[in-house]
Amino acid sequence: MNLEILTPAVLKQMPIDALSALADEIREFLMASLSKTGGHIGSSLGTVELAISLHYVFDGLKDKILWDTGHNALAHRIVTGRAYQFPTLNAFGGMSRFLDPSDSPFDVLSASHAGTALSTAAGLATSMGYVGDKHSVIAIVGDGTMGEGMTWEGLDYIAGTDLPIIIVLNDNGYSIPKTVGGIVELFSPSSQTGQVSTGDFFRALGLRYHGPFYGHDCLQLVRIFQGISQLKGPCVIHIKTEKGRGLPCAATHAYRMHFSMPFDPVTGAGASPTIPGRTYATVAASELAAIMILDEAVTVLTPGTPYASGLEVLHDLFPSRVIDVGMAEQHAVSMAAGLALGSQKPVVCIQSTFLQRAYDQVLHDVCFMQLPVTFLVVRSGFAGYDGPTHHGLFDIPVLRSFPNMQLHYAMDTQDLRDTLTQRLAHPEGPLALLMPYEPVPDPEPVIETRLDGAGLCGGHRDGTILCLGNTLVTAQSVRGLLREHGWEWGIAVIGRLKPFDQFTRLRDIALTHAEPLRCVTLEEGMLSGGFGSLIAEQFAGHALPLDLLRCGVDAFVPAGSKEECAVWAGLAPHQIVQQILQRWPWLAQGDSPKGTDIGQYASPLGDV
Repeated sequence: MNLEILTPAVLKQMPIDALSALADEIREFLMASLSKTGGHIGSSLGTVELAISLHYVFDGLKDKILWDTGHNALAHRIVTGRAYQFPTLNAFGGMSRFLDPSDSPFDVLSASHAGTALSTAAGLATSMGYVGDKHSVIAIVGDGTMGEGMTWEGLDYIAGTDLPIIIVLNDNGYSIPKTVGGIVELFSPSSQTGQVSTGDFFRALGLRYHGPFYGHDCLQLVRIFQGISQLKGPCVIHIKTEKGRGLPCAATHAYRMHFSMPFDPVTGAGASPTIPGRTYATVAASELAAIMILDEAVTVLTPGTPYASGLEVLHDLFPSRVIDVGMAEQHAVSMAAGLALGSQKPVVCIQSTFLQRAYDQVLHDVCFMQLPVTFLVVRSGFAGYDGPTHHGLFDIPVLRSFPNMQLHYAMDTQDLRDTLTQRLAHPEGPLALLMPYEPVPDPEPVIETRLDGAGLCGGHRDGTILCLGNTLVTAQSVRGLLREHGWEWGIAVIGRLKPFDQFTRLRDIALTHAEPLRCVTLEEGMLSGGFGSLIAEQFAGHALPLDLLRCGVDAFVPAGSKEECAVWAGLAPHQIVQQILQRWPWLAQGDSPKGTDIGQYASPLGDV
């Protein structure tokens, strides 16, 4: 059939024995479409029959269907009338990788981080009960999600209620890589012959359990959902699915094509989600390898994202000291604290957006204890097409507020290697080393003068651009555009953000001006409490005149490339130059207001 006319209403008119053929058609559509655009294909190929069956039985506008994370819900989008959107997936302004309630009333939950569906379902079902709504709430969670702490909290609460919540356990043996931990054993076929079966486990909590069922049989799933919809109280429907089903190349892929770039659907060529070329994460992993050969006390942890941290090769070299704890960020941080309390030098490799999920553990289990845990934080700044929930825009404002936390943003790969080596030689207290997502620039920007925790580029006659490592290329482009107009601006790239001990050098720059220092701060992050705020605080604390323009973000940024996100946020070089001209319009006229003699600034400061 023409999938572009498929809607739940059309689906419900189809004979039940036609659903299997529809599933095949949807699966072929997904493979053909995502081979051109890339996207989260693996788990969605495994939920085609599930999406069809749910919308065949339930009213998706009245019965609320919550997909945990949402990247396994591409078939759900097709069934709910959005096949036409698929050519725009992974395009700026196109279809999101995750569900979006503003896109469709069938998308209830916009979550893109695992573990939130059950707690949200509990709240939604409770709210519906207040107004006498007897419809069901269906929450689809994966076996990888079952390792999330929030999932256990939600499960515990729901089991003690009579809420009409249907928990569909989509069990494919994978989170992103293969699911790790005891949950694997609980859901595996072998557990059915052991002392405790999967059903015994859920029933012990007070939940009705049904399964496991084959998740690729539409007829069976429809009958199961038709029967369960008439029952009261919460229950668990356990289905076994195949991640990457129907895609031959997924069978040999380490993550079963969890996410792919555009690829050859036969060979899988081009599918790798890893950014081609050298990245800061791979540079850090290479440096870690050299360190770990000589220092057996270094242990590396990651919560379910070894590919994003460049750790696959490192794990092959040190399988007992590179530990994937699964999708359990809080556990990873507190486990690192335990390692530090012992004899190890723990390194937590984590994406910025996922570190947010463990801020309490960072604050209380690490910072309060002043433990020597090193956080290698990748995807700090704009983070590509995963969109608003995956950009690393909040790490600096939060982390620099934590007592005892040392905070460093890699200025370039040399600084990254040097900082990591020095840190792990003698770790003291917690440190977060932030890195951008994008490939290392080729060639890398030249930092003309390297100082301790900072670097300088060019003269500072007319002003200074203060930047971090992920905005250094932008700063150089801005300086080039200003030079075309005869204005000489220098660049100061700041590496060490906390403790911030570069103020003396900023003062020296200021004293080269016959007027208050003109500064522009550039950051791919939140303006409130971010890098620009740090600079303003430092100058205010030392009573030094400063004329400051802060360029950053104060919004959730949409999905897009680094360049597209920069334009959207007003951070492209030409946009920054326009902001400079608006702030200091006399620059466009080749003139400058009269300043005060620099001598008055020198004596009160003394030696800072």
